[in-house]
Amino acid sequence: MSKSAAPYSEPARAALFILVLTAWRVLTLAFDRTDLWVDEAQYWLWGQNLDWGYFSKPPLIAFWLAAVTELAGSDHQYWIRVSGPVLHAITGGLIGLTAARLYGGNTGPWAAVLYVTLPFVAVGSWQFSTDTVMLPFFALGLLAWTYLRVKPSLVWALVLGLAAGMGMLGKYAALYLPLLLATAALFVPSARIGWRDAAVSAVTAILVLSPNLLWNLQNGGTTFRHVAEDNAKLGEVLFNPSAGLEFVASQLVVFGPLLFGALLFALVTFGRRGPESRALLLLSLPVILLMTVQAARAGANANWAVTAYVAGSALAAATLGPRLLKISLSLGTLVAIALPLAYMTADRLRLPDGTLLAKRYLGPEALTVAAAETAKAENLSILVGVRRGVLADMFHTLWGEPFEIYAPPPDGKPRNFYEQTFPLPAGTTDDVLFVHSAPPDCEGAREVGAHAPNEGIYAGLRFGFWRMPATCLTP
Repeated sequence: MSKSAAPYSEPARAALFILVLTAWRVLTLAFDRTDLWVDEAQYWLWGQNLDWGYFSKPPLIAFWLAAVTELAGSDHQYWIRVSGPVLHAITGGLIGLTAARLYGGNTGPWAAVLYVTLPFVAVGSWQFSTDTVMLPFFALGLLAWTYLRVKPSLVWALVLGLAAGMGMLGKYAALYLPLLLATAALFVPSARIGWRDAAVSAVTAILVLSPNLLWNLQNGGTTFRHVAEDNAKLGEVLFNPSAGLEFVASQLVVFGPLLFGALLFALVTFGRRGPESRALLLLSLPVILLMTVQAARAGANANWAVTAYVAGSALAAATLGPRLLKISLSLGTLVAIALPLAYMTADRLRLPDGTLLAKRYLGPEALTVAAAETAKAENLSILVGVRRGVLADMFHTLWGEPFEIYAPPPDGKPRNFYEQTFPLPAGTTDDVLFVHSAPPDCEGAREVGAHAPNEGIYAGLRFGFWRMPATCLTP
């Protein structure tokens, strides 16, 4: 009996580890002392205005947050964030299944626990992002591929197409999935899937994504244009090699130094690797290389390569020896435990110079509350903000309050979601409370309050609250 139970001991231990770590993350989020980050508040607002697309991202995160907060009956930041650890746990489980199918043995359990303890997963289990809703579908697509590479299957072809389409509804970076599968098929014969299955997957993915494609067509390609012009800066010719090196260095933090080293070792020993490892390397490394070029060309955020670490986690688990695996898991677990302790004490934890460690995530709500109190004292119901972060927090913090919140009408192309969707309506004649760190260019403006915090994201800035006619902003 012990012999028959032995093969299940490692998967069971891995599942228990993931369950306990996820419970820790879910529990500690209830004691989080940080404010919603600008993007989180914006995604929540999208969920209150459901559509098939938005200024900067596709719509899945909006639908997801709308469903979670509706089921919870609350828009508190806990409910905005709490599904993050669960989604990453699901992603880790799918990666574990993928690694188990490719390598057998204990590689699957190791891949799963390595993923959930990755530094970027620790952050993604705290702050809710489009990566978090996209990655489970990316991982499901890779799992479907492990079946299709062995045997044609209409069911798994549909799963692959559904995963790719849903992933792209979460974040367009999921487009890497079919591109990477095609790249692996070019160089590793055993990574190829049948033409029928590939066609079924492609058609399914396009059908799933089609509502967003149609929305973009009807809205001037808003999201595509933002990604191309504002993020990738395709219209600019820039080159900064040091930025590319900085991006590579950032991946040591995002993925962990030992695991990133495992990918480099797999690259150096590519010719001696089995077909499974060669395929996984081609399903991960091209994203890192592409984003390194992008970083050198026009800049890139550290998280832009996270899709690489779905296959990368499985490959690292198969590449590192037991000792290095245990060291990497130990380091990752320490980070996973410590980060919640940091945001639970975010209003007290300081750097040696006295600065709050989490200053970037503190302060927006205090500014909103001060502005709202001033507006009430002035008997004003319209608030106008300029900064995206200010507007994001005002919408969330003041949701349900008797206020109307707007951005100034854009002078030309909208620069963000708020200018696109909530510009101050032309013809408004009431006075408004204008909230900004610079005085308005309007003779009719009168300062009636201010907020000048000593700590947090706005430390050192002075926000004035000006009462002014709306016509100052809507000539």
